[in-house]
Amino acid sequence: MAALKHGAAAVSLAAAVFAGWSGWSWYAAAHEPAVTYGAARDEALASGRTLVAELNSLDYHDVDGGLARWLSASTGPLHDQLARTDAQTKQALAANSTVSTGRVLDAALSELDEHAGTAKMLASVEITMAKQGVAPAVKRNRFAAALARTADGWKLSALDQLAVGSR
Repeated sequence: MAALKHGAAAVSLAAAVFAGWSGWSWYAAAHEPAVTYGAARDEALASGRTLVAELNSLDYHDVDGGLARWLSASTGPLHDQLARTDAQTKQALAANSTVSTGRVLDAALSELDEHAGTAKMLASVEITMAKQGVAPAVKRNRFAAALARTADGWKLSALDQLAVGSR
Protein backbone atom coordinates (compact mmCIF):
# COMPACT_ATOMS: atom_id res chain seq x y z
CA MET A 1 0.00 0.00 0.00
CA ALA A 2 2.85 2.37 0.87
CA ALA A 3 4.52 1.62 -2.47
CA LEU A 4 1.27 2.49 -4.25
CA LYS A 5 1.12 5.86 -2.43
CA HIS A 6 4.75 6.62 -3.34
CA GLY A 7 4.05 5.68 -6.98
CA ALA A 8 0.96 7.92 -7.09
CA ALA A 9 2.95 10.79 -5.57
CA ALA A 10 5.71 10.32 -8.14
CA VAL A 11 3.20 10.31 -11.00
CA SER A 12 1.53 13.46 -9.58
CA LEU A 13 4.90 15.19 -9.24
CA ALA A 14 5.85 14.24 -12.81
CA ALA A 15 2.49 15.53 -14.09
CA ALA A 16 2.96 18.84 -12.24
CA VAL A 17 6.48 19.25 -13.63
CA PHE A 18 5.25 18.46 -17.14
CA ALA A 19 2.34 20.94 -16.80
CA GLY A 20 4.71 23.66 -15.59
CA TRP A 21 7.16 23.02 -18.42
CA SER A 22 4.33 22.97 -20.99
CA GLY A 23 2.93 26.26 -19.72
CA TRP A 24 6.33 27.93 -19.79
CA SER A 25 7.02 26.59 -23.31
CA TRP A 26 3.66 27.85 -24.59
CA TYR A 27 4.23 31.31 -23.06
CA ALA A 28 7.76 31.55 -24.47
CA ALA A 29 6.60 30.51 -27.95
CA ALA A 30 3.68 32.97 -27.93
CA HIS A 31 5.99 35.84 -26.99
CA GLU A 32 8.79 34.94 -29.39
CA PRO A 33 9.93 38.12 -31.22
CA ALA A 34 9.23 36.54 -34.63
CA VAL A 35 5.63 35.86 -33.61
CA THR A 36 4.97 39.34 -32.21
CA TYR A 37 6.72 40.97 -35.18
CA GLY A 38 4.56 38.95 -37.57
CA ALA A 39 1.39 40.02 -35.77
CA ALA A 40 2.48 43.68 -35.88
CA ARG A 41 3.29 43.34 -39.59
CA ASP A 42 -0.09 41.81 -40.35
CA GLU A 43 -1.91 44.51 -38.37
CA ALA A 44 -0.02 47.35 -40.09
CA LEU A 45 -0.59 45.84 -43.54
CA ALA A 46 -4.32 45.27 -42.99
CA SER A 47 -4.77 48.79 -41.63
CA GLY A 48 -2.71 50.27 -44.45
CA ARG A 49 -4.80 48.52 -47.09
CA THR A 50 -8.00 49.91 -45.56
CA LEU A 51 -6.57 53.43 -45.18
CA VAL A 52 -5.21 53.63 -48.73
CA ALA A 53 -8.59 52.52 -50.10
CA GLU A 54 -10.30 55.15 -47.93
CA LEU A 55 -8.10 57.97 -49.23
CA ASN A 56 -8.89 56.95 -52.81
CA SER A 57 -12.65 57.03 -52.26
CA LEU A 58 -14.90 60.09 -52.31
CA ASP A 59 -18.58 60.63 -53.03
CA TYR A 60 -19.44 64.07 -54.42
CA HIS A 61 -22.80 63.88 -52.57
CA ASP A 62 -20.93 64.12 -49.24
CA VAL A 63 -17.60 65.86 -49.75
CA ASP A 64 -17.46 67.05 -46.12
CA GLY A 65 -18.09 63.50 -44.84
CA GLY A 66 -15.45 62.12 -47.20
CA LEU A 67 -12.91 64.70 -46.06
CA ALA A 68 -13.75 63.88 -42.43
CA ARG A 69 -13.00 60.20 -43.16
CA TRP A 70 -9.73 61.22 -44.82
CA LEU A 71 -8.79 63.25 -41.74
CA SER A 72 -9.67 60.31 -39.50
CA ALA A 73 -7.46 58.01 -41.61
CA SER A 74 -4.44 60.31 -41.57
CA THR A 75 -1.88 61.80 -39.20
CA GLY A 76 1.14 64.07 -39.36
CA PRO A 77 1.94 66.00 -42.55
CA LEU A 78 -0.75 64.25 -44.62
CA HIS A 79 -3.40 65.10 -42.03
CA ASP A 80 -2.22 68.71 -41.94
CA GLN A 81 -2.38 68.94 -45.74
CA LEU A 82 -5.89 67.49 -45.86
CA ALA A 83 -7.06 69.78 -43.05
CA ARG A 84 -6.13 72.77 -45.23
CA THR A 85 -8.70 71.82 -47.90
CA ASP A 86 -10.45 75.08 -48.66
CA ALA A 87 -14.06 75.80 -49.62
CA GLN A 88 -13.13 76.33 -53.28
CA THR A 89 -11.58 72.85 -53.48
CA LYS A 90 -14.62 71.32 -51.77
CA GLN A 91 -16.92 73.04 -54.29
CA ALA A 92 -14.81 71.77 -57.17
CA LEU A 93 -14.99 68.21 -55.82
CA ALA A 94 -18.78 68.46 -55.49
CA ALA A 95 -19.18 70.07 -58.92
CA ASN A 96 -17.21 67.23 -60.52
CA SER A 97 -20.23 64.98 -59.78
CA THR A 98 -18.03 61.91 -59.42
CA VAL A 99 -18.07 59.00 -57.02
CA SER A 100 -14.63 57.44 -56.77
CA THR A 101 -14.09 54.13 -55.08
CA GLY A 102 -10.62 52.84 -54.30
CA ARG A 103 -9.87 49.16 -53.93
CA VAL A 104 -6.44 47.87 -53.00
CA LEU A 105 -5.51 45.05 -55.35
CA ASP A 106 -2.22 44.18 -53.72
CA ALA A 107 -0.01 45.64 -51.01
CA ALA A 108 3.11 44.84 -49.06
CA LEU A 109 5.09 46.41 -46.28
CA SER A 110 8.58 47.39 -47.33
CA GLU A 111 9.59 48.48 -43.83
CA LEU A 112 8.30 48.06 -40.30
CA ASP A 113 9.82 49.57 -37.18
CA GLU A 114 7.71 48.05 -34.46
CA HIS A 115 9.37 50.04 -31.67
CA ALA A 116 9.05 53.42 -33.42
CA GLY A 117 5.54 52.57 -34.61
CA THR A 118 6.24 53.33 -38.27
CA ALA A 119 5.85 51.39 -41.49
CA LYS A 120 6.19 51.91 -45.22
CA MET A 121 3.91 50.20 -47.67
CA LEU A 122 3.54 49.83 -51.43
CA ALA A 123 0.05 49.40 -52.82
CA SER A 124 -1.57 48.78 -56.17
CA VAL A 125 -4.99 50.44 -56.24
CA GLU A 126 -7.90 50.19 -58.63
CA ILE A 127 -9.98 53.37 -58.64
CA THR A 128 -13.44 53.32 -60.20
CA MET A 129 -14.73 56.75 -61.18
CA ALA A 130 -18.50 56.84 -61.68
CA LYS A 131 -20.35 59.81 -63.07
CA GLN A 132 -24.09 59.82 -63.70
CA GLY A 133 -24.88 59.13 -67.35
CA VAL A 134 -21.32 58.03 -68.16
CA ALA A 135 -19.85 54.53 -68.10
CA PRO A 136 -17.57 54.09 -65.06
CA ALA A 137 -13.89 54.58 -65.74
CA VAL A 138 -11.37 52.34 -64.03
CA LYS A 139 -7.75 53.28 -63.53
CA ARG A 140 -4.93 51.66 -61.66
CA ASN A 141 -2.36 53.52 -59.61
CA ARG A 142 0.55 52.53 -57.44
CA PHE A 143 1.22 54.29 -54.16
CA ALA A 144 3.95 54.51 -51.57
CA ALA A 145 2.43 55.02 -48.15
CA ALA A 146 3.94 55.87 -44.79
CA LEU A 147 2.08 54.68 -41.73
CA ALA A 148 2.36 55.75 -38.11
CA ARG A 149 0.90 53.95 -35.10
CA THR A 150 -1.20 56.34 -33.02
CA ALA A 151 -3.33 55.92 -29.91
CA ASP A 152 -6.21 55.24 -32.32
CA GLY A 153 -4.31 52.64 -34.34
CA TRP A 154 -2.37 52.87 -37.61
CA LYS A 155 -2.88 55.97 -39.75
CA LEU A 156 -1.37 57.25 -43.00
CA SER A 157 1.24 59.97 -42.59
CA ALA A 158 2.08 60.13 -46.31
CA LEU A 159 0.57 58.84 -49.54
CA ASP A 160 2.47 59.38 -52.77
CA GLN A 161 1.49 58.18 -56.22
CA LEU A 162 4.27 56.30 -57.98
CA ALA A 163 4.92 56.62 -61.67
CA VAL A 164 3.96 53.58 -63.66
CA GLY A 165 6.77 52.94 -66.12
CA SER A 166 6.32 51.50 -69.54
CA ARG A 167 8.81 49.22 -71.23
